[in-house]
Amino acid sequence: MKYAWIQEHSDSFPVVAMCRVLQVSPSGYYDSMSRGPSKRTQRHERIRQSVQQVHTESYGIYGSVKITEQLQNREELESACRNTVATAMRELGIKSRVSKSFTPTTTMADPSKRPAENKLDRNFIAEAPNRKWVTDISVPQKRRERWELASRNRLAGAGCKPP
Repeated sequence: MKYAWIQEHSDSFPVVAMCRVLQVSPSGYYDSMSRGPSKRTQRHERIRQSVQQVHTESYGIYGSVKITEQLQNREELESACRNTVATAMRELGIKSRVSKSFTPTTTMADPSKRPAENKLDRNFIAEAPNRKWVTDISVPQKRRERWELASRNRLAGAGCKPP
């Protein structure tokens, strides 16, 4: 990191002065110029390539968890933990494509169409069974709410007053 900074600013300042300020040896700096990338850097590059490959193969849908699973299951790819995969994804600027969950809407597409006439007018008491049928278009979030909704519909269909 320090050597890269020295190399980047070598045209502005003397190398020896920068080495003294950053507390590194000039010989170490010049030696780093001739060295190749470290094993750690090489592995990190292989991980980045593997992450990019799996992300492309999944059409950009997979996130760090699924990409990690793919890396562990496939022999030809460099495996890594989820945090390393997430870091590589951030460095590459790739994200999973999240699909939105279905949200029911009551917006009418055609304003000329009118909703059905309200014949019950909140009078749910029927004279005999199977005379009045009601339902609810809201989306229940919990099983308890589903049960209450189903029991309300059964009671209303049987001519009973809902709770």
